[in-house]
Amino acid sequence: MSGIRIRKLHVRPLNFKLDRPLETAGGQIGSWPVVILDMHTDAGIVGVSFVGCFMPMLVKPVVSLLQDMGAMIEGDELSPVSIEAKLRAKSRLIGTQGPIAMAVAMIEISAWDALSKASNLPLCRLLGAKPRAHPVYLTIPAMTPSRVRELAQRALELQYAGVKCKLGHPDPSKDLALIDAVRSVCGPNFPIMVDYNQSLSVPDAIQRIQRLDDMGLGWIEEPTDAMNVEGHVKIANAVKTPVSLGENWHNPMEAARDILSGAADVVMPDVLTVGGISAWLKCAALAEIRGIPISAHSYPEISTQLLPLAATPHWLEHAEIFDSLFLNPVRPVNGNLIATEDPGCGVAWDEKVVARSAWT
Repeated sequence: MSGIRIRKLHVRPLNFKLDRPLETAGGQIGSWPVVILDMHTDAGIVGVSFVGCFMPMLVKPVVSLLQDMGAMIEGDELSPVSIEAKLRAKSRLIGTQGPIAMAVAMIEISAWDALSKASNLPLCRLLGAKPRAHPVYLTIPAMTPSRVRELAQRALELQYAGVKCKLGHPDPSKDLALIDAVRSVCGPNFPIMVDYNQSLSVPDAIQRIQRLDDMGLGWIEEPTDAMNVEGHVKIANAVKTPVSLGENWHNPMEAARDILSGAADVVMPDVLTVGGISAWLKCAALAEIRGIPISAHSYPEISTQLLPLAATPHWLEHAEIFDSLFLNPVRPVNGNLIATEDPGCGVAWDEKVVARSAWT
């Protein structure tokens, strides 16, 4: 919308306490630091975005960077591509990575949200697609069979089309027990994906995954260090189960590296980590060129708007972590999610929860 200009950014850090700790191969997480952003415009339209910071030490730098970058773009026209280019140019000498990348991506996403609202369209329609249904799985953040069974039952009751399990026990037999726990609840044909969260060496990953190759798993996610391209190529060539990468891509160039090398059979970029909406769509174009299925990592509210624009769409992920933060959290319908027809990217705050979660 020509003529609309950015007035100010309102940044709020939150300490989002979880009902139950998340369990991964890297340990337990009891609360999740979150930063939310409201981009105010002179037309009265507010674009929003948020990021889960994982570690409390990231909150202050992200907040500070957002405030400083907000001052850089005050008065600028509401043009997401131009805003992103300006902020990346300002950080060229030190590189757009880490907290800087988080801040730039949040501003870019909030600009797209505001532009969609100004156009009175959901993001996917603004970008030329229409909302459509995509299968959604529930990520099970647990590493004990009893808790896995409990959440697998929840997945069935809420009509998820699949689940993803966290693996990476020092004892491989305990990983097998987690898969068996899902099967005991969901049956032999229910789609299961697994995620090692980068916890294995390359030889260990090959050995472990070969033991899983006849279990019909949808994919093995990040078995070793996400930056170890050669290692993932070796793993992908040695196992039958598809290898999934993308959660830790920081830009489309990293996506191209993994896709073109053959390190990934399926991909799942994270819209915040990879650099924002424009960067995610570049990853989708790379996946199309190689005919690789593309899923969306986390942020299902935004991801439902992005997958309709991909030529090789696959799965949506939902972990239910931040649901209470939103006025209208996403919910599966017959195993699928579909983008809202409301203007914007699909995110609106529950201000009571925001106030209760304020960083102290």
